[in-house]
Parts: sequence; C-alpha cells; structure tokens
Amino acid sequence: MTEFSLKSINRPGDPENLSDLEKKHLPVLYAPEVVKANEAFSVTVKVGELLKHPNEYGHFIQWIELYAGEAFIGRADLSPVKSEPEVTFKVSLDGSTTLRAIESCNLHGMWENTSEIRVE
Repeated sequence: MTEFSLKSINRPGDPENLSDLEKKHLPVLYAPEVVKANEAFSVTVKVGELLKHPNEYGHFIQWIELYAGEAFIGRADLSPVKSEPEVTFKVSLDGSTTLRAIESCNLHGMWENTSEIRVE
C-alpha cells in the first residue's frame, strides 16, 4: 500500500469545469451505484477517459489504487508504452461506502476521484 499525505493528492477545483490537466489525470470510476452485500462486483478505473493522457517513457501513469473509504483494496502497477491506464478490480463490500481511486502520474503527481456505492 502506498503511504501518502492527503494534502499531496490533486482533486478537481471545479468538477463541472475541469481544466485539460484535470481531464487527463482524473481517474474515472465505473461501478454500479447499488450492490448486494458481500457479493463480488467489478470496478473499472480509467485514467485519461476525459482527455487522453500520454503513455510514453517520459510521461505515463505509474499506478492506480482503489480504496473503500480508507481501506486499501488493491493496486495495479503500470509501465509506459506497453500498458494502458485502465484496470478492473473485483470488489465485495459489506456496507455502503465511498470508493476512492488514486493514480500517480510520473510528472504531475497523484490524483483522486470518488464514487458512492450503496450496499443493500
């Protein structure tokens, strides 16, 4: 699990009016809004979904992590050129929570986005 300061994570200033830098770096979460308790479901995280992020040796997404609240779920390490910044995690929750995706760009630091999940 990555150790980081919450102050060092970038978040959009105005989610309704994203800059190009924010569009390239904001992880986008694809997950159902409602899931059944303790039943596995998929969460896909894509970086550069809103505006393509470079994927070259000098500028790329290093990793993507997923959390349920503060609880670490998993991490995918990526490489330049050969991989794309998109990962899918299988998740099982026992209560409603906020999913948090955090990604790291080798030039522009860490970026976070969230999605609310209701468990029934």
